[in-house]
Amino acid sequence: ESRSISENCAWGQRKRFADGKVSVPFGRFLGYDKGPDGNLVVNEEQAKVVRRIYAEFLQGYTPYAIGRRLTEDGIPTPGGKQKWNDSVIRSILTNEKYKGDAILQKKFTVDFLSKKMKINEGEVPQYYVQNSHPAIVSADTWNAVQIEFQRRKGRKGRHKSTHPFNGKIICAD
Repeated sequence: ESRSISENCAWGQRKRFADGKVSVPFGRFLGYDKGPDGNLVVNEEQAKVVRRIYAEFLQGYTPYAIGRRLTEDGIPTPGGKQKWNDSVIRSILTNEKYKGDAILQKKFTVDFLSKKMKINEGEVPQYYVQNSHPAIVSADTWNAVQIEFQRRKGRKGRHKSTHPFNGKIICAD
């Protein structure tokens, strides 16, 4: 019985994904609220924080430094905590939903009894829905952040400063 119910629920969820219906955990998703029709609606107060995170990253701040600044300013995390973690900042900066698109079925349930989740690596179909909801940041800004992530990943050492000459000028001694 449990297996049958689980399979029916999974089928319904996959059908909604195939139809392009986006669902997110609204309680822990910064910048959006659930609208009257169940779709994403921009929460302007939270959207300012999201835009700030993107802007500070493009200004040269690291996710750790951005998190420290948000904590100092007393801004709560999406989960309602006081201290920001750099992994939360990274997930906000890499989430395509902030540019108005959505990848559906990033994870799936492996076992209906244990409810163990697994990152989808091609085992079940994924769906990419463009312009599924209002964007908080422009596609150009989002793409610039992804390029900056790749640039920083390719550099030796850590990205430490917001100074424009950081990592470019090296002391001969």
